[in-house]
Amino acid sequence: MEDKDDGLAWLPNPTERYVRAKCLCGAVEIEMAFPAFWAWHDHSEASRRAHGAAYATYVGCWRKNVRIARGVKRIARYTDGKTKSTRAFCSRCGTPLLYEREQAPRMVDIPRALFTARTGREPRYHLHIEEAPDWAYSGNALTPLKGYPGVLRERPKTRKRRLGE
Repeated sequence: MEDKDDGLAWLPNPTERYVRAKCLCGAVEIEMAFPAFWAWHDHSEASRRAHGAAYATYVGCWRKNVRIARGVKRIARYTDGKTKSTRAFCSRCGTPLLYEREQAPRMVDIPRALFTARTGREPRYHLHIEEAPDWAYSGNALTPLKGYPGVLRERPKTRKRRLGE
């Protein structure tokens, strides 16, 4: 049985393809029309804190192309007055689910990691890159860590030797 609608009322067209996203515990499932409108990496402090990661990757789509397929009663929301945005998350497992911005009321953004299938867009954009922390991985070459299979590391930066050393 489907939960009561919360404003994301898209009803899938049988001829239209859609992809499904779900939270960690599976209590909330979201359906989105394929393909997504766009995808990007958000390096803002707000997204970093909301996701507990160096940055968050989102897919964005028109609100009319998204619906909560399961678990609407499990969704909790937090509105940030500073960023004028609302973030929804699963009240059971805490997974971030939706990111809505006042400046784009017809769009809704969903963390890319919630989808197991392709979304039709690759994240090619970086927002708020000036807010990226200095400790975030920046694409430097990685090498295997001896004695720890599957672990890669960045080589330490070599210091230039001064003449006479």
